[in-house]
Amino acid sequence: MKCETCNEREATIHITKGSGLDKSEKFLCERCANASFENDFSYPDDSFNIHQLLKSLSQQQSMHQQQRRRKQCETCGSTIDTIVKNGKFGCPDCYTSFDGQVPEIITRVQAHQTEHIGKVPKKSRSQIKVKKQIEKLKMELSELIESQEFEEAAVIRDEIKELEKAGGMDDAK
Repeated sequence: MKCETCNEREATIHITKGSGLDKSEKFLCERCANASFENDFSYPDDSFNIHQLLKSLSQQQSMHQQQRRRKQCETCGSTIDTIVKNGKFGCPDCYTSFDGQVPEIITRVQAHQTEHIGKVPKKSRSQIKVKKQIEKLKMELSELIESQEFEEAAVIRDEIKELEKAGGMDDAK
């Protein structure tokens, strides 16, 4: 395969950027690959050195991680490392200080659990079940109204009223 840049020499380097729909690929010869990288990646013997490239990328990534670790909450001095280690934020201002990382931090602290899966008190089980059923029916009701299926919507409305009455939720939203 010929180099995509010069169309003269044989392509020996395959460069992939992005992933999924944003994925782009290039096939280059050593000379064009060297020219396409910044001066940091040019070498005296004019050859492409993949080991140097990987080392440089690794250093950039570790610098980025160090910068993230140095960031602290101005109020309590907590860092991302201390939050993850302790399993909790130092103060309410930590949420604003680490705004961009909050979902990631919570996911790491909660062992990749993104929603609460716990026990429901025995006394509340039936009430919660009815409440969820009502929520489901209300969503179905709004879909039926939107699609102008009013007879079916009336049936669903009556079911909701019966459930609210039986569950003692006359004041339910």
